[in-house]
Amino acid sequence: MFKRNIFKILAIVFFLLSATTFYNSNKVIPKKIIENKKVYKKIISPTTVLSPTNYALQTTTYQLQPTAYLISPITISENPTPTATNYPLPTTTSLAVSLSIFGSSVGSFDIPQGSNQCDVLTQALSQGKIQSLNMRYNSDYGTNAVYQINGIGKENAVWWGFKVNGQSPSQGCSYIKVNNNDNVEWTYVGN
Repeated sequence: MFKRNIFKILAIVFFLLSATTFYNSNKVIPKKIIENKKVYKKIISPTTVLSPTNYALQTTTYQLQPTAYLISPITISENPTPTATNYPLPTTTSLAVSLSIFGSSVGSFDIPQGSNQCDVLTQALSQGKIQSLNMRYNSDYGTNAVYQINGIGKENAVWWGFKVNGQSPSQGCSYIKVNNNDNVEWTYVGN
């Protein structure tokens, strides 16, 4: 019974010592309290003292010492002259693309960097370069497929193909990224 009580007391002492160490480790830099436009520094004294005879904790006392709080006057001129600030120009985030539909040039336009070849058609539609577009995901091809451009094509059959810089890609338009100055040509191969 006596051994259990000794272990309990030692555990409590160990807990209190570690708590004291942790608590005091956070008090290295004096904290400031701003009150009534005066700055008071909190004088931190050791907060927990362990008495070796009765294992009791002593209370903590704080003393506040006032320090001068200085505010520099602010002057505002009636006609302030703005000064020029040089900010760096944004980097280019768009790419130039030329588009042809069924042998006719649609024109050149900018497209956001990171776009794919399907996005070229979507951007052309939004900028009024083409009048209509029927493009949707085709599970057989695993990519977006173009069914109709400007009303040419069949509603449920894919007969549109494309070339980028004169080369036919081996993948669908969703997988081919746009590069700056690409020349994209879409052709209708159906009957």
